[in-house]
Amino acid sequence: ATLQDLSFVLDKADLDLGIVSATKLSGYQLRVTVTVRPRGSSQMLVRANAQQGEMAVEDPKPYQDFFTALEKSMFLTAHEVD
Repeated sequence: ATLQDLSFVLDKADLDLGIVSATKLSGYQLRVTVTVRPRGSSQMLVRANAQQGEMAVEDPKPYQDFFTALEKSMFLTAHEVD
């Protein structure tokens, strides 16, 4: 949902593997793959990888935007705000 909030279109999602891939086409093609794995009994490890074409994105802004939006979404969910 966070990727969709950031105007990405979901390409693939696999609940069993904990992987979501999405593409953002506005202005340039940016592809993001997010993986989620359990970390202990009460935490999750979230990793995001971004590519533009065949090149890895090294600019921190797309990653910061994603994790900021994810943090806000998780806060609202935890506090039961719609």
